[in-house]
Amino acid sequence: MSQTTQQNASSSEELAATAEEMSSQAEQLQQAMAFFKLDAGHGLRSAAGKPPKAGATKRHAPRTVGTLALAAVGAPDEADFARF
Repeated sequence: MSQTTQQNASSSEELAATAEEMSSQAEQLQQAMAFFKLDAGHGLRSAAGKPPKAGATKRHAPRTVGTLALAAVGAPDEADFARF
């Protein structure tokens, strides 16, 4: 049980350090992005601001390879097969 507690504490410390590093990187990114200016009225939008348009993504049915395509390739030649 002591080993599990130590592992949990170690994982917790590692996650805290990672979170701090990510926070620092996010701040640096915000400072770098502050360089870019937008026209009035074109401010930040949230990702959930607009729902996706209906039919915006097209999905295609999966294709299957027919026997004609397999016949063109040909069956594998077992003469080259080496048994080990």
